[in-house]
Amino acid sequence: MYETTTKESSEPTVAKIGLVLVLGAIVPMLDTTMTNVGINTIMKDLSSTVNTMQWVATAYVLALGLAVPLAGWLLDQVSGKLLQEIALLIFMIGSIISGVANSIPALIIGRIIQGAGAGVVITGMSALAIQAAHGRSLGKLMSVIGLPIVFAPILGPTVGGTLIKYLNWHWLFFINIPLVIIALTATLIELPKFIPAVKGKAFDFSGFLLIVGTFAGIIIAITNYSSDNVFGKLAVLLPGLLGIDCLLAYIIYAFKRPEKALIPLKLFSNANFSASTALLFLSGLMVNGVMFVLPLYLQNIRHLSVIWVGIYLIAQGAGMLVTRTWAGTLTDKYGAKWVVLISMVAAAVTTAPFIFVTAATTQWVILLILFLMGLTRSGITIPVMSDAYTGLDPKWIPQATVTTRMAQNIGGSVATAVLAGVIQSIVGSNVATTATTNNAYQTAFIWTSLGTLLGVIPALFLTNRIGKKVN
Repeated sequence: MYETTTKESSEPTVAKIGLVLVLGAIVPMLDTTMTNVGINTIMKDLSSTVNTMQWVATAYVLALGLAVPLAGWLLDQVSGKLLQEIALLIFMIGSIISGVANSIPALIIGRIIQGAGAGVVITGMSALAIQAAHGRSLGKLMSVIGLPIVFAPILGPTVGGTLIKYLNWHWLFFINIPLVIIALTATLIELPKFIPAVKGKAFDFSGFLLIVGTFAGIIIAITNYSSDNVFGKLAVLLPGLLGIDCLLAYIIYAFKRPEKALIPLKLFSNANFSASTALLFLSGLMVNGVMFVLPLYLQNIRHLSVIWVGIYLIAQGAGMLVTRTWAGTLTDKYGAKWVVLISMVAAAVTTAPFIFVTAATTQWVILLILFLMGLTRSGITIPVMSDAYTGLDPKWIPQATVTTRMAQNIGGSVATAVLAGVIQSIVGSNVATTATTNNAYQTAFIWTSLGTLLGVIPALFLTNRIGKKVN
């Protein structure tokens, strides 16, 4: 619990706090979508490969996901206002490093710093807004803090494309500086302190390091394997085995010390939570993975300019906006199971056409496919996030929140690495022909469609209210 500097909570005050928090969170969310549009330009400018460039996206999303549990712990230790201010400054420092970078390693370092700051800002947005509301008007509040999720996929690609067209890719990161200054000023002036009334338990650094080792090792192994498709080399086996060892070590650690574990194993005894976590991990394939591949595909196969790539991707964002409201309504009425099952199959079906699309395919067909892809997204993420807490003991909700957010972001980083690896393994290090490049992207879309269909299995364990009486 927190003590705020405001008196009795009122709707205008809560709405103001919500808007201030949104102002801070929309910057990193826009950054993600803007950077995806610029991947191809950065890759050519820095003479890099798809496999190496995926780290620009992967490092950011992985750092963001891993910062979530740390942010949750810090909110119980220090003033929420101070934490948001520091996180925004960290994000801005990362943006400056990324903006001045003239090499991939420097850019990746900047992206890691950005991701760490973004993870704290986005986590703080939800936690502090809910605390400010004191349990009242949560519906209106959720609609306010959900704005970045709605508008980032629509605005980000277009803004990013315009910056690259008329300035250069460095401005994808420099643009964050004035935006952060505005958000930081609003936070300094308008946000209450949110001082923790009671400090939380000690942070599980041992578990945190094992989780970092697990996913970092797996992603590095995937990336190194795809560079030449040789599994038996040390560069693949060493990080891969390290990742597996860290995972096994965490399971043993969490089993022996359940009261201290960052992600308690007891959470997974709840079928809804286990299914939701698996689905959120897989949703990274449909969101982060696809949003990494699509701009590359549109520029390298369709030969679109960066601005036109942004305009094309608006169609997908518009589709997400259309279904956002009714996805929640249908879930409340019928349960998550059938909403997610239908959306999963539809997502796979709407991704499949890209397997057959060529440079000669009519643009209106591409736009329609992207719009239909967008329609399916809200029918997965919104029902799954709500179903994760069904039947869960209230005392496990904080850990469940950390776990689901980590699953979604880390799943996105793994998906990006896998799809980049698929493309790189076909294209190779040599100059590829148009046919080879097209085949590489088509194969990536095959993997996406099949991976999406895998989500049907955990979806079977979600809540089903059809045919059941609601008390």
